[in-house]
Amino acid sequence: MTAAAPIGVGLIGLGNSGWYYHAEGTLTRHPHYELVAVSSRTVERARAAAERFGAKAYDDWRALIDDPKVQLVVIATPHDLHLPMTLAAAAARKHIVVEKPMAKSTAETAEMMAAADNAGVVLSVFQNRRWEEQYQSILEVIRNGAIGDVWRVEERRMHRGKYVVAGAGSPHTGSDLAAWAHTTDGAGGVTYLISPHLIDHQIHLFGGAPLDVSAVMHTYPGDVVEHYVDIRMNFPGGGLSRIEVYREAVDELPAWVVSGDRGTIVGRDLRSLDIHRPGTPPELIRDLPVLRGCDAFYDGLFQAITEGAPPPVDPRDSAIGVRIIELAHKSARSGGARQEFSI
Repeated sequence: MTAAAPIGVGLIGLGNSGWYYHAEGTLTRHPHYELVAVSSRTVERARAAAERFGAKAYDDWRALIDDPKVQLVVIATPHDLHLPMTLAAAAARKHIVVEKPMAKSTAETAEMMAAADNAGVVLSVFQNRRWEEQYQSILEVIRNGAIGDVWRVEERRMHRGKYVVAGAGSPHTGSDLAAWAHTTDGAGGVTYLISPHLIDHQIHLFGGAPLDVSAVMHTYPGDVVEHYVDIRMNFPGGGLSRIEVYREAVDELPAWVVSGDRGTIVGRDLRSLDIHRPGTPPELIRDLPVLRGCDAFYDGLFQAITEGAPPPVDPRDSAIGVRIIELAHKSARSGGARQEFSI
């Protein structure tokens, strides 16, 4: 039996995620994919990527989708562009990967899923942090029963400043602000930018949607989007969840605290775990690698496209995440009132 030909990929968006996480991180070295086309809002960036990755540059993303060599469209753009690009890709019968958050609203996620279903194409969302070594280690400890039944999960991300463009050779190290990420039109603010990673962890860990959502946010004078969010969720079975995101933190609070009825997992930073159980010395895990690419996601996507396997991230999970974000904003506007989950 001959090996399947690589899937031709068209990548729209060449910023922090598109260039470094998708292209350099996985697509240009994965045997099942060939990056054949790239597109960016700036002509210079598209041409630089075409030279770097050996792909064809497009000034117009619509032309990229129409390229017959493109079988899979990867959308790594500002959030407000996810819907129109997904609809266009589905209409062209191309498989689709869209960056997190899936869309700006629950209504948009429903439209995107319906379009993919009607076209018979695979749609998945790049919730790559599911494959972080730290999170995978936490799952292993929980599934082994080492801390008993989990009843509370606390997760944080502590950032050091406003969202910036990519630098030379690495993401999030440029000197210019990513302007769209600090506007409401672009669905900016830390709740849309950063919390989708944490929300997806909670959905994945607890096995589905919460019963309710409450949140508080803080916005600096002169800003139009929040720099801090604290989201609380209650899950079926009594699970409690809290996530926090700081845009400008001056010190580190624990990234993870997972409480079970027979022990606790503490992630004091993003590269370590301490596992505490009564009557035994702590188990320490150190030097966990930082995630850049995500081969496991693209492995699963290849099986979904070629064998009909489930997508590596079910878009219905990501639609739940978008709904949680909507309810978090609604709760924050009402002073933190609890919002019953529905979708």
